[in-house]
Amino acid sequence: MREFGLIALVALLALLLDAARLHFNDEFGPGSMLRVAGLAEPAAATPFQYRVLTPWLVRALHAATGGTLSPLTLLRAVDVVALVAAWLALRSLARRLLASDADAHWTAFLALALLPFHFVFSREYPFWYAWDLTSFAVFSIGLALLERRSWLAYYVLFALGTLNRETTCFLTLVHATTGWRSTPRARLFAHLAAQVALWIALKLALRELYTGSRGADVAQWTWRENWDALRDPASWRWFLLAFGGTWIPLALFFRRITSPWIRAALVATLPMLAGLFVVGVWTELRIFGELVPLVALGVAAVVRGENARESALSAG
Repeated sequence: MREFGLIALVALLALLLDAARLHFNDEFGPGSMLRVAGLAEPAAATPFQYRVLTPWLVRALHAATGGTLSPLTLLRAVDVVALVAAWLALRSLARRLLASDADAHWTAFLALALLPFHFVFSREYPFWYAWDLTSFAVFSIGLALLERRSWLAYYVLFALGTLNRETTCFLTLVHATTGWRSTPRARLFAHLAAQVALWIALKLALRELYTGSRGADVAQWTWRENWDALRDPASWRWFLLAFGGTWIPLALFFRRITSPWIRAALVATLPMLAGLFVVGVWTELRIFGELVPLVALGVAAVVRGENARESALSAG
C-alpha cells in the first residue's frame, strides 16, 4: 500500500511538471510540440526528425486508440510513465550504492525536484521538446542497468534510447569511467566498441531515412556562442540555475563522496560538458537533463559522506 502511494505521488508530480513544461513552452508558438516533434505526422525538420522514438510511440498509441485521444494527451501519458520508471530506477540504484532505503527515496525525489530548473524555470531558451523527459528516463534506467551489469536489457535500452536522442553516447562515457578500474580492459573495450558501433549505425540509418527532410544536420557548432556566454555576466544566472545550484556544493565537496561508482560516474560529466560546449547551447538548460540523475546521486553521496564524517568525529 505504501509503495502504491509513493508511485501515485510520483505520477502526480510528473503530471504537474509536464503540464508546466508544456504550458510555458515558447518553441515556435502554440501547437509547436506537434509540429516540431512530428507527433501528429512524421514531418518534423531535422535534426528533430532524427529523434523518432517518442513521436513513433505517440503515433502508434494514437492509432491504437482509434484517434480518441489527442497526440498531446498521449505524450503527457508517455511522459508520466517515463518519469515514474525513472524514479523507480534511480531509487533502486541509490539503494544499491548508498545502502540506505531513506537515502534512496530522497535521492530519487531530488532528481525530480531538479527537473523544473531545466524544463520550466529556465527562460533564456524556453524550448522543450517531446523527447526531453523520455531521454531523462532512458539515462536514469540506463545507469541502473549499467551498475547492475544487466547487459541484455542495457543494450536494448541503449538502442531504443539512441532512436530517442543522440545523448545515449553519454551512457558509454559513464561505462568507460565506472568500468576502468573494475573491468578487464579487453572486456571493457569490447563493450565500448559495441556501443559506439551501435550508436553510429542507428544515427546513420536515421540520417538516411530522413535524407530529404528540411532543416539542419545533427552537428551544429556552438562553441563560439557558449564562449561568449561564459564571458557575459548576464548569462551566469542560467549557469547558477542549472541543477538548482546543487552542482556548486557537489563540486566543492566532491572528495567527500565515498562511493567509487558515483565518483567515477561523475568524472564522465567532464567530457559530457565539453561535448555539449561544442554542439549544444549551454544557456539552454534543457540540454543538461541527462546529467540530473548523476548530480542527484552525487549530492546524496556528499550528504552521506558528510554525515559519516560528523559521526566519526563525534565518536572520536
